[in-house]
Amino acid sequence: MPTTGARVSILITKPLPYNPFDVKWIPTSARFCVIGANGRGNGIIAVYEIDGKQLQLTHEAEKPSSFKCGTFGASTLHTRHLATGDFAGKLQLWDLERTEMPIFSIKAHDNIINGMDGCGGASSPHGAPELATASRDSECFLHPHHTGTEYMTIMEFAL
Repeated sequence: MPTTGARVSILITKPLPYNPFDVKWIPTSARFCVIGANGRGNGIIAVYEIDGKQLQLTHEAEKPSSFKCGTFGASTLHTRHLATGDFAGKLQLWDLERTEMPIFSIKAHDNIINGMDGCGGASSPHGAPELATASRDSECFLHPHHTGTEYMTIMEFAL
């Protein structure tokens, strides 16, 4: 396979004591969020900050269900709330400064949420913030996250 001369260099590595499933840059910061699961099946939200050539863990929270995916897509640059999807089908919104309890939590799917994205937040100042989720239950939902409880089916696949 021909190359164009571009190379990817590894700047910093860090071994993790859990399985990471997703990583997201925190908007307008030198921090990123890693989400995943530990060996006990609990979910992990970890925030790291780049400090020279080191990664500093600035916050870590352990929750009852493993996290699979996340996005800041429906969050404003001011709030920077993380939306997560977990193995139990829950969609949750987190304030990374106070992770004791989610800002909201709904049972969005019957099964694991495999992927999600958001719009109307930091990515676009126009329109209401919305989250789209896809699950192993063969459904994709659109969630207007200002209500936290309503959603509509965008696609449903027959098995």
